[in-house]
Amino acid sequence: MLQSWLDSVWDAWFTYGMDWAIFGLYLLITFLVAWAGRRIARSLLPRLTARTNTALDDRMVTAAARPIRLAILALGLRISLLALQGRIPAFQEKGAYFVEFGWVLSIAKALVILGVTALINGLLKAAMDWYIHDLAARSQGNWDQELLPLFRKVLSLLLYFIAISVIFDQFGYPLTALITTAGVASLAIALAAQETLSNMLGGLAILMDRPFRIGDVIELVDGKSGEVVDIGLRSTKIKQFDGNALVVPNKDMANSRVINYALPHPRAAIRQAITVHHTTDVEKAKALLLQQMRAHPEVLGDPEPGVWFTKFTPNGLELFMACWVNSYKDRFRITDELNVWIIRAMRQANIKLGFPQSEVNLSIDEAQQEIRRDLGKHTNQA
Repeated sequence: MLQSWLDSVWDAWFTYGMDWAIFGLYLLITFLVAWAGRRIARSLLPRLTARTNTALDDRMVTAAARPIRLAILALGLRISLLALQGRIPAFQEKGAYFVEFGWVLSIAKALVILGVTALINGLLKAAMDWYIHDLAARSQGNWDQELLPLFRKVLSLLLYFIAISVIFDQFGYPLTALITTAGVASLAIALAAQETLSNMLGGLAILMDRPFRIGDVIELVDGKSGEVVDIGLRSTKIKQFDGNALVVPNKDMANSRVINYALPHPRAAIRQAITVHHTTDVEKAKALLLQQMRAHPEVLGDPEPGVWFTKFTPNGLELFMACWVNSYKDRFRITDELNVWIIRAMRQANIKLGFPQSEVNLSIDEAQQEIRRDLGKHTNQA
């Protein structure tokens, strides 16, 4: 019995020995190609990517070094098995071992899918890391430490869920019901965490569009203003001028109008109206205001400071003055200094400021008659 089995094995090996040898050669070539691919990804490609100006290619090469080896091994195994099936009739359709060999081919195909998925996952993670780190660096924020782990997990779960679904489908187990359940569960989670997701997406929109950056002074639609000190995953923190922190959800920040005093350039204008008395010499007052603005060392000469007589008011003559300073952060300080200089110079020049006033004209005769009438009334009553 044993001898008969050994004879059959020997006959099978003698008959298909060359085919098995070719299968082994395919496997050897696969290992060599996988080894060479990993060596190239670890040594040669980094030298080439180091010459470029971006770090994206360096990250992608590093991330692909290990998955590319697994993908090549799985793909080489699959090709070797297909070549073996084409040479041995027992492994072909209607052969004695067609069903068993079919399972082996399906397993090899599953390994190919997992290997390619690992490679795609690594490349996408590298691109995501580079892009989010670049965004965080440009916005001077540390939100990438919160966002990256979440995005990585979501990306990996999504890719491997798709890969496993395809693998099960190859084995004859369609996952339509599971995919439907996963979709309903995702919808339920999205509805439950709607506010959190809205704030996260709002924060991402802020960091991509960059309407403001850390250190910028902004003013919100409700009139509140301050310096941006942090752009987080869920909220933006603004340091107000009184020292208190204003925390605004990113959803509101992304959907509201914001005045950014740092854009498009940090220069800021100082504009204000000054009302002088009706009897003031307008040319003299304009010259005085211009002189004080030009004398300040931090007021820019370009654009040139200007003073305009804008309108007559019940309180006096309104003069509008305007000048520019290098930084919006110095605007309030320089405004204070200019106002002190202007009021001192106006007092020295005997120029009076306008103020609400009204005139009452009453002649002496009319006043005396009014007094006599009042005295007569009191006498008659007595």
